[in-house]
Amino acid sequence: MKYYRITAKLLSPLLIQNNRQSDTCQSISYLPGSTLRGALAAKFFLIRGGPEDKDFRTLFLDDPPSFPNLLPTDEKGSVLSRVLPMTSISCKRNPGFKEGDKHGVRDTLAPNAASRIMQASANEDFWKCPECGEDMKPFPGFWNGNLSAPCKFEPTILYHRHTGIDRDTGTIAPSIFFVTQEMADFRKDDKSEEYHEQYLSGDMFMNEEQLEILKTLIKDSLFAGADRTRGLGEIQLSFEEIPRPEVRLEHWNEKFKAKLKSSMGNNIPEDALSGLYFSIKLESHAILVDKFLRPHSEIEEFSVSDFKLILKMTKAQTIRGWQSAWNLPKPDDLSVAMGSIFLFQYNGDDPEKLRNLLNELAVSGIGLRREEGFGRISVCDELHTITEEVI
Repeated sequence: MKYYRITAKLLSPLLIQNNRQSDTCQSISYLPGSTLRGALAAKFFLIRGGPEDKDFRTLFLDDPPSFPNLLPTDEKGSVLSRVLPMTSISCKRNPGFKEGDKHGVRDTLAPNAASRIMQASANEDFWKCPECGEDMKPFPGFWNGNLSAPCKFEPTILYHRHTGIDRDTGTIAPSIFFVTQEMADFRKDDKSEEYHEQYLSGDMFMNEEQLEILKTLIKDSLFAGADRTRGLGEIQLSFEEIPRPEVRLEHWNEKFKAKLKSSMGNNIPEDALSGLYFSIKLESHAILVDKFLRPHSEIEEFSVSDFKLILKMTKAQTIRGWQSAWNLPKPDDLSVAMGSIFLFQYNGDDPEKLRNLLNELAVSGIGLRREEGFGRISVCDELHTITEEVI
């Protein structure tokens, strides 16, 4: 399978509803993989045929690729956006990567792991902003993944206010007022105050046959999300093959251990710096279940004795959706939210086997509904190993 960057250019505002309440149509700030998959399937029905078609089964049913979440990116759509981990924090007064009046972003995985291993609380000063002394709070969102020039990506959000119309009088109906929220098809640069086209990006593994089928679906634009009959959700897709990211396991382990050691101080336990450390970050929500199909927050692939879970930082997220073919809501699923972090210590004697497992999971993902983009992971995020106080 080859590795591709998929880029979506917004041709009109995009509305992906956060809930099913009609009076508060809040939009999330990215295009979910399940919505992208549904839009492509609808386009296939429109121009190619139904689910009995061989190409439809190849792309969506038999051995489907995992359709990614498309996240906000730069003004050219050339950067693969990444989810900020739940371990990232920033000043509550001036949050953001360190430029201008922003006070910088700090990662807390190593200090939190040290506190768990030592069974002691971390230094309270670590949770204070080095610039102003205020508390530092979680810093969620999407960024470019570049430690030398970090940048957070945030789309422009539009708000539209609506009133109900009385059918008898043709005037405003009393007590009917609602607001819709949409991702704009433009992005305003805060520095230059210029307006740019809004792009979304994601990464995807697929074979050449699946790529050729997709090319027939993206020759012209397609529609995704809600309120499509009002002209919302028009996007133009493109694909580009890019080098596959490499998991630098030993390099990351060495840098993380150095940071972990500095966080522990004296009296380090003997087994604290043994084995290989690696982290797993959820790049999308993951629907994890046990053998009885009950929701839980453990990664089954690392439940054997060679792996020790040192720390996890997770949050629950309810997955809701709409099945257009049935014209009914999908059943709700309880998931582990994107950005969640798992830190493991590998004490086995076969690092090559571990590397192969991590590379396999980076392609296939974890949990249920992987073809819809759920359960996508990244391994050994470099943000966890920064030596600067803040970036």
